[in-house]
Amino acid sequence: MYERLVSGYFFNHDADNASLAPLLGRDVSRDSVSWMQAAGGIASTPEDLTRWARLLYTRKLLPPAQQRELLSLVSTKTGNPIADVSAQDPRGFGLGVTKLTMPATGAIWFYEGTTLGNRVVHVYFPRQDAVIAFGLNSQPDGNEDHVGELVTSIYRTLHGAGAL
Repeated sequence: MYERLVSGYFFNHDADNASLAPLLGRDVSRDSVSWMQAAGGIASTPEDLTRWARLLYTRKLLPPAQQRELLSLVSTKTGNPIADVSAQDPRGFGLGVTKLTMPATGAIWFYEGTTLGNRVVHVYFPRQDAVIAFGLNSQPDGNEDHVGELVTSIYRTLHGAGAL
């Protein structure tokens, strides 16, 4: 089973990870993440994740009541419920997913799952009914995490090529 897993490296020096210092720079792909319970409990491909995310956001996966809960937003700025994101209040957290509006992309839904040495991101672009998903085999310091910039770059590349 392990031969098909990508290596994953832990490089996070953030203060709240001080107890994980023995893992710094190590390939942690074979380390048990059972202590994280369900986190990292799915082995999949980015292609499968894009299919699943499209179903999730287009209301074809969950019953209506659960879908409303999933997409009900709380402002990450104020902590209060909001009907939608805006330029003044650009980020809202739903039930495990985040909605964000940025000038480059407009409104998007996304989730970044993280284990010790791997991260997987999916982004749903509602205007285009498009999903991208990618994995990263590292967990860097918080100030070195540039996933948002990567999403913007991918979006601009696809949009410029007429694919979005």
